[in-house]
Amino acid sequence: MTQDAPRNTYAKIDELKYRTRAACSLLGVSDVTLRSYSENSGIEVQRAATGVAVRLFDINTLFRLTDWRRASGLVKVPKQAGKPVFVTVDVVKGGTGKTTTAVETAIHLQFLGLRVLAIDLDVQANLTQCFGYEDDIVLEEIERFGVTQEALIEQTFAKLVKPFIEYKRTRRAMPDLTGMIKKPFGQHGPHVIGADTYLGDLELDIANSTGPREMLFKAMFDLSLEGKIPGFDLSQYDVVIMDCPPNVSLTSTAALAAADLVIAPVRMDSFAVKGLRRLIGEIESVEESYKVRPELVILPTHYSPQFSRISRMQASVNQYADSLAPHPISLSEEFPKAIENYLPLALQRPTSNASKEYQVFAEFIHGKILQIAATKAKKATHETS
Repeated sequence: MTQDAPRNTYAKIDELKYRTRAACSLLGVSDVTLRSYSENSGIEVQRAATGVAVRLFDINTLFRLTDWRRASGLVKVPKQAGKPVFVTVDVVKGGTGKTTTAVETAIHLQFLGLRVLAIDLDVQANLTQCFGYEDDIVLEEIERFGVTQEALIEQTFAKLVKPFIEYKRTRRAMPDLTGMIKKPFGQHGPHVIGADTYLGDLELDIANSTGPREMLFKAMFDLSLEGKIPGFDLSQYDVVIMDCPPNVSLTSTAALAAADLVIAPVRMDSFAVKGLRRLIGEIESVEESYKVRPELVILPTHYSPQFSRISRMQASVNQYADSLAPHPISLSEEFPKAIENYLPLALQRPTSNASKEYQVFAEFIHGKILQIAATKAKKATHETS
């Protein structure tokens, strides 16, 4: 029996094959439009080997079509290249769907034509796992798990922060961080910076830094956009999504201060409003100290009109009506299962109601990103004129 070739992630990506309906759902187009994309792009689409020769789209083909669509001007993207919008997903409470929101939003934004980098800032590394990586596997174990060294998380965000703190003090050149950014679905899919248990060092590093600690990430991102951090070039992305730990931390505060947009998932079947209030307090504190204020989007999750507690929660959340996303995410048993296969739910069940709800939310966030990018571009033009 032929042994399978080692994989670059724990997910069995090569087994992902989508028929036309699922492919259309992921790209948000009709069958006719998808057929036109396939013909005009010159990208070859597989056919089923047996039975009716139906089209079968693998994940690489879908992301290549997404990239072709962008290059052809068929989707809306920020007009000013090289200036990503920073999105922080955060709320001071666990179990709200925070990581699920970061993962599913990242996938759908990529299919909408944006170039996405997702950064896992949570030592639990759930986002890392959802994109196909294990945080606690070492080099000696890769053969047993049937993966290559590429599947290991050998550099986390902490590997970036510590040398940056040293750079601020000494102006010593930043090290080459090539390999820190993972590409689980290839060049054309969303990119990822994973987490592992050593990410916990990040808190101590921030605490020991000099200057305004809350602005550390923003200063580091600015240095990247100047091209001064080898292997960490943020100018190639339209949006950077940061998944924060579910507790008050220096990491979360620095991510909030660096953000243009904050997404706060609020679980509707629990008393999560206190966590939301704490988050809003953090945002206001950063604004008071540093004159930066990200836009806030509150996303109700675990929604079900059948639960009486949800009605009470709805009344509490409605006081923030101006910041509410237009549609909640329904209660679903599918999301917890997604991590078991090391894949976002969107790629496992693209036509499911749960996936479609996040697609609608991502379309809403896509509009926000375009608005924020336009405002940033206008401000930059005004400052240089």
